[in-house]
Amino acid sequence: MVFVVHCINAIVRMIPGIIGGTLIYHAVGKFRHMAVLPTCIALLMLIFYAILWITGTTVEEATQNGWINESAESQDWKHTWDFLRLDKVVWSVLPSQIGTLLAMISVVTLSSSLDIAAIEIELKRPLDYNHELTTVGISNIISGMAGGYTGSYIFSQTIFSLRMGIRSRLMGYVIAVVSIIAVVIPFNVLSYIPNAFFGSLLMLICLDLMFEWLIDVRSKMTSAEYAVVIATFGLLQVFGVEFGILAGVVVYFVLKKMGYAVGREENKTSHTPVSS
Repeated sequence: MVFVVHCINAIVRMIPGIIGGTLIYHAVGKFRHMAVLPTCIALLMLIFYAILWITGTTVEEATQNGWINESAESQDWKHTWDFLRLDKVVWSVLPSQIGTLLAMISVVTLSSSLDIAAIEIELKRPLDYNHELTTVGISNIISGMAGGYTGSYIFSQTIFSLRMGIRSRLMGYVIAVVSIIAVVIPFNVLSYIPNAFFGSLLMLICLDLMFEWLIDVRSKMTSAEYAVVIATFGLLQVFGVEFGILAGVVVYFVLKKMGYAVGREENKTSHTPVSS
């Protein structure tokens, strides 16, 4: 009974994010303007806090009820590097982690290449992969030396910006400034952002990727290629990302070996096995 109540409460908290993300997706698609997405995000925050005000609910109560994530108290940004203690590193363990380090490097390199490919497709012009990967590499070196994490392009944000007509580098500088402000302010911003906000953005990205790569792409592929797409999507759900991708590659080679039209060198108008 307790489990059922917990599931119902979880579903209720999911609904605002699902509705919000769906509405934003349609708004961004219909009104292609750079102000649409920020306006929708601002409206989400306004509606949430308007409901709190109408119902007489405090932020603390909303946090206790699960509508806002409970975040740790914000520390002074100047103490960020206090925990970066190289003298506490057990260097003798490093050799045993070489395999993990190489795997991480490979994953970051692959994901960065996929990010560049996604941006390249949206731009409809080729990018210099060596230049872009060098940029990612230098950024990661600087981040690592400063005690940060590995990372790559936020391709979803880049693509959304392109679709809204933003071509200026000013956006990058604005994001950098806002990020710095979020770090140095003396309180935790996440303590005031509702979970529905994050849910809406995730739902927006989900719908955009699902429609683009599972529905809209159908007219650009042969039946065999589309079968690879659908099969890989299903395998990802069953086996996870790593093994799902490997299984999808196996499906690709099996269909190719059987003579189906898959790959750029094949006839894109053929939806039947290629005769030998």
